[in-house]
Formats: sequence, structure tokens, C-alpha cells
Amino acid sequence: MLDRSLPRKAPTRNQVAEHAQVSTAVVSYVLTGAKRVSPEKERRVHEAIKELGYVPNTAARALRTGRTHVLALLIPDSSNPYFAEFALQIETAAAERGYALLIANTHDDAENEERLVTEMGSRGVDGLIIASVLQGLRPGSSSDAQVPTVVIDAFHPIEGAPSIGVDAIGSAAEAVRHLVEVHGRRRVGLVLGASSDPDQRTDPREIGWERTLRDAGLEPGPIEITAWSREGGLEAAARLLSGPGRPDAVFAGSDLIGIGFLRGAADHGLRIPEDLAVISYDGTSESAFSVPRLTTLQQPVRAMARAAIDAVLHTGPPPKSITTFPGELILRESCGCGAHRAPAPSTKGPPT
Repeated sequence: MLDRSLPRKAPTRNQVAEHAQVSTAVVSYVLTGAKRVSPEKERRVHEAIKELGYVPNTAARALRTGRTHVLALLIPDSSNPYFAEFALQIETAAAERGYALLIANTHDDAENEERLVTEMGSRGVDGLIIASVLQGLRPGSSSDAQVPTVVIDAFHPIEGAPSIGVDAIGSAAEAVRHLVEVHGRRRVGLVLGASSDPDQRTDPREIGWERTLRDAGLEPGPIEITAWSREGGLEAAARLLSGPGRPDAVFAGSDLIGIGFLRGAADHGLRIPEDLAVISYDGTSESAFSVPRLTTLQQPVRAMARAAIDAVLHTGPPPKSITTFPGELILRESCGCGAHRAPAPSTKGPPT
């Protein structure tokens, strides 16, 4: 009689190989991605792993190879839809290469970021990806632990690490040109979050905004500095829209700020886009659900995430000091494009 109290012995790699009718080396290649195998063999190995319930011994593999197949991602705030989407895309790209991902929040705090960089290095991660609060790295912070490091959401080249970001100057310029040239706006304000850059460099979105307005022969409109949040956008609207010289358009530095600003404009009885046009920056899915829907400068998060994984694993082209991607202007109702208007009442009588 079968004794069900005895634990079932865990399947081995040899059994997976036998079940899939391949060598143990092929099983290893599939699990580690060290070498490419034919799609048919890869399919058979994955089926065998699933049918047998095989779980690789990652600790043993780490001892054997000196690699943990774990990456770490540090982001300022995982509740921010932009960073949440970035984390999802990085996790997906890492998993496709056989890597797990640890995610930690720095809470927009430079000291916390430095502590986490050191901590992740001591955990033996194979690579570190940082959306840096500092827009840079403390000298030696990641190199001390000899951890390959990539900085994402970067505006400037970062000393000691390849960095990846969007052409924020060009993206802001495109948004402002659209407001001026397509919609005829003459007084374009700017709302940005407070900078954490210790060198106090000008935000490139501000550079693109101001340069484009001056090139058009217009004086830059008012600037409001606030928190990078919906509440920050709401508070900025209260200040910007209640005084004299109200702008007829606003470029918001993030979707969260833009959504809060829309609420603030409604509280002031302003119509969007008739009284005030708004364009935001980031292109998160949340921007499509505001009322009206936000026109936004979308960052190519999926492409940037894959570039970050390639750079940290050294599987892509040799990384430049900074790799920049173009943004894409997604046109919706908040700027005056694609507005949904009710059809005019019919002059015809009822059907007879």
C-alpha cells in the first residue's frame, strides 16, 4: 500500500532531460540562457519542467556560476503610475532573459537611495537599475560592490554608469509648439515638480518650454513648482489660476500633475480646452481616463526598459554614456484635439 505520508522526492535535472529527450546540458542552456537551443528542444524542456514540477535550485546554481540571476530596481515611488509601468516592463524584460527582479522604493530620498545601492550590492544581485533621485550616483556607491549599474529616467550623462532617458528638451518643445502653432495659444504656463538634483541644473522640460516660446516671439508664461502628484497639480492650479495674467495653456511636467491641474481648473469654473489648454508629460495609461482625456508626451517605457536590461546584462550594443529616446505626442481633448462634441440637434421632424 502506498504511504502517502512520505514526501514526494523532488524531480532532478536528469529526469527533466530524460523526459524531454535532450541532454542535461540542453536543460541547463534553457534554464540559464547561456546558449541558444532550437525552439523545439526549448519547448520540450519547458513542457517537461511543467509536467514534472521541477524547480531549479537557484542557490546551488549561484554557488556554481557565481551569479544569482537576480537584478535590483530602485525607483522613487512605485505608487506613481509612470514608475509602476516602468517596473512592470523591466520585470518582463528581465524574466524573458531568466532573471528575477527585486524592487525597492527610495521614497525620493537621496540618503535612502545610497543605502539601498549598498544593500543591493551586498545581496549579490547581478545588476542594478536605478531611477536616481540624485540624477547621478555617489562616487563609488555601486562600483564598490562591483555591481553593473544602469541609470534610467536620466536627463544628463551619469558619471560611472550608462544612462537611459527621453529627449526631454525636444519633447517639451514639441508639446509647446503644438499649443502655439496649432491652437494659437499665446501665454503658456509651466508646472513642474520640485527638483532633487543636488547640482540644481535646470529641468530640461523647462529649457524646451522656454526656448520654444522665445523662438516663437512669445514671453514665457508663469512657472509653478509643486509636488510630483495629483495634489501638487491641484495646488498649482489654485495658485496659477486665481491671480492676474492667467495663462491660456499649461504644460504639466507629469501626468499626475496634469490630472490634478484639470481638477483645479474645473474648481475655478474653467472649460478645458476652450478656456485653458493642457498638455502633460509621461504618457501613462491614467492620462486616457481623465475628463477630458489628457494630451500627453508619451515616453517609450517598453523600449527604454529593454535597453536598460540589455545594458545591465551587456547583451546589447555597447552602451553609450547616455541613450536618449524620442517621445511621442499623443493628441487628445485637453489641448483641443479630437474633442468629442455632441451632434447638432436634428431639424427634421419625427419619421412618419
